[in-house]
Amino acid sequence: MTFDAVDQQILAILRENGRASHATIAKAVGLSAPAVGERIRKLEQGVILGYRAVLNPTALGLPICAFVAIIPQPRNPAANLVESLMALPEIEELHAVAGNYSYIAKVRVASTQELDAFLDRLWMLKGVERTQTTMVLRTSVERPIHLPFGGTA
Repeated sequence: MTFDAVDQQILAILRENGRASHATIAKAVGLSAPAVGERIRKLEQGVILGYRAVLNPTALGLPICAFVAIIPQPRNPAANLVESLMALPEIEELHAVAGNYSYIAKVRVASTQELDAFLDRLWMLKGVERTQTTMVLRTSVERPIHLPFGGTA
């Protein structure tokens, strides 16, 4: 899909503030609010996947973040393991990756004790061969997706 300069501006505005009104966006891009609404509807057909609130995990009582690398058992259907992993609410993200491990999970919990209990449950899942956990000490940057357009930060 190709994006003209106005689409790029709309995406940049929505990336920073998904609650921006069509009128506010229209003023910024030099179009009418209905024209912006139509462009957004088109972008929602595959480019904009949804809108959500960005929550503060510490304020929600989930200050511990860890990345857990997972090697599945050989000759065990990966789809079954992925389904089991997706059922664990502590997993915020799950990625199939290349390298020494097959999956990387981003996990958020309330305490190191909860992380330990989570890892015990993870080990009990059918299909898990081995894991390696890296606990986050400090997050330097978490930002919205980079827009691959020239001049758009």
